[in-house]
Amino acid sequence: MARKETVEPKGQAQRALPRTTLNLPIKYLVISGRDEMKISRSVDGRVEDMSLSGVVFTAPAMKIDDLHLSYDESPVVRNKITMEIDLPGGRKVTAIGEVSWYERSFVAKDQVYHVGVTFREMSADDRDSLREYLVAAKKAVKALDLDV
Repeated sequence: MARKETVEPKGQAQRALPRTTLNLPIKYLVISGRDEMKISRSVDGRVEDMSLSGVVFTAPAMKIDDLHLSYDESPVVRNKITMEIDLPGGRKVTAIGEVSWYERSFVAKDQVYHVGVTFREMSADDRDSLREYLVAAKKAVKALDLDV
């Protein structure tokens, strides 16, 4: 059973946009909310689910190079997360967001965190690529459900 460390994520019924369950590679780094010149190294994670409004991914730790994924020195000053998500077919989507929630998983054998990020900035082209991918993924899932 996972212990919650912040606000519990919204349920699917409460979401403005539906999420799609995935297992895609993501690279992310943290930008200090207090000093934008303070940037962490890039870290690899896995996307768990995603919508046009945000993403949930796994992270091995909540701090990278002394920068917390969510806040800087005080929970009042929010850090930014720059993400590059690898979509199938060699497409990449880049976005900047803020952590909305996180929880530590005690189920996994290795320490891992589930991190929910709300997208704040994304190019129109990347948003279109993401939309196309999510529509195709949703159709594929529905087709599989029909074969059951």
